[in-house]
Amino acid sequence: MPKQLYQLSKSRYMKGRQCHKSLWLYTYKPELLEVSEAAEQAFTQGHEVGELARDIFPKGVLIPFGGFSYDQQVQQTQAALATAKVIYEAAFTHNGIFVKADILRKVRGGWEMYEVKGSSKLKDHYLDDAAVQYYVINGSGLTLTKAYVVHLNTSYCRNGALDHNELFTRQNVTVEVLERQADVKKEIARQKRMLKGKEPDISIGPWCSKPYNCDFDGHCWNKIPEDSVFDLAGKGVDAFDLYRQGIEKLKDIPQDLLKGKQLQQSQAALCKKTIVNKKKLREFLDSLSYPLYFLDFETFEASIPKYDGLRPFQDVPFQYSLHWQKRAGGKLYHSEYLAQPNLDPRKGIVQRLLEDIPDGACVLAYWKSFESNRLKELADHFPKKKKRLHSIIDNMKDLIDPFQARHLYSWKQKGSHSIKAVLPAFVNGMSYDELKIGNGLAAMEAYHQMCYLYDKPRELAQVRKNLLEYCKQDTLAMVKLLEVIVKKAAPPKKCK
Repeated sequence: MPKQLYQLSKSRYMKGRQCHKSLWLYTYKPELLEVSEAAEQAFTQGHEVGELARDIFPKGVLIPFGGFSYDQQVQQTQAALATAKVIYEAAFTHNGIFVKADILRKVRGGWEMYEVKGSSKLKDHYLDDAAVQYYVINGSGLTLTKAYVVHLNTSYCRNGALDHNELFTRQNVTVEVLERQADVKKEIARQKRMLKGKEPDISIGPWCSKPYNCDFDGHCWNKIPEDSVFDLAGKGVDAFDLYRQGIEKLKDIPQDLLKGKQLQQSQAALCKKTIVNKKKLREFLDSLSYPLYFLDFETFEASIPKYDGLRPFQDVPFQYSLHWQKRAGGKLYHSEYLAQPNLDPRKGIVQRLLEDIPDGACVLAYWKSFESNRLKELADHFPKKKKRLHSIIDNMKDLIDPFQARHLYSWKQKGSHSIKAVLPAFVNGMSYDELKIGNGLAAMEAYHQMCYLYDKPRELAQVRKNLLEYCKQDTLAMVKLLEVIVKKAAPPKKCK
């Protein structure tokens, strides 16, 4: 075991608060670290929000991070404190902890601390975050009069230039931060003692994903078997309770512990069977009419609204795929739209969509609340198109319904009714595994890539091709799954 005790930082401290084992691995076995695409996007988004929040208190002094040691950053901060009214990324150390405050603002009697978060609300772990910063800064000798958490205001709707005072909400958390000071001191001591020893013997648990997904899942979960208790979906028995009792495999769960959909899933897995409720499937089919249109949107989400009429974190459709049939089992047609990057895509989406879908047509989506909410937002932004857009919403049906209700369920789905799980369970040879883009998060990232490839036509064309293939797969998957429902709902053939 290395004798050197690594200096803690705010991020390391927060990692340790979630799980001591995670902090130990981060310190001594960083090669096991696996940063997810979602975590990278969240980091980038948070950095963007943090920089923009500085405009609440402009003309501050920035203490840079890159290229400078902790001591050098602390020295630069001390120099800035003598003359500056506002400091960004001010650096402090105390009791072996290094922190950087997003914003410090000089006021009568001392300084105010502002911790910026790229989220839409105040969360409990943000108070722990602010509390350790307060502990270090106050302990270093600087007088803090108040502590704030700054987050995005989702009620704000952009209209022209960004209004930074309206875009951000500032919440005074001084009382909560002061209440946590004794706990911060104890937790720091616990983490220091832990880091002097061997890898903590901590099993997997809810802390693996709360408040953040751990970067060491690949290490801690690598012995969990296939078809484990963690595949169990729905409300009822808790998978971690089963695991702590030594029950790891789905087939080993005592059946008397389960009920409802969990019991249904377990029995289907044990027998490797498919559940079919023909009556309910026929009722679903009877609710559809032709011509029938299969619709799927791809969207991007921005913490900072890019265009007028948008709120923070609002999903903006930039692409759709549309398959349709004029009659049941008839010829399949396809249309698609993918917006040009760096332009507001909403006008083009609405114009093309209303050309492609005739008034009064039946529209099928998978988890229709997503598509219908996007259509409602488009209708609000384009009031002249509101009637037509609401007509699409009113005539929309949800293909997820028979799968979510388990009127059609395969043990291969492992409790999930996501189209990514349902499709390969029922349609042989069709999945998302071979696509360059395999999920909505990757599609969103691809759109952002397009915005940086405007001067690289060959690379831009490839990204566009990948996006079109992915979105087309979603609606084609819906077509194939409807065919499965039709087949499963058919009455048994009579013997001659």
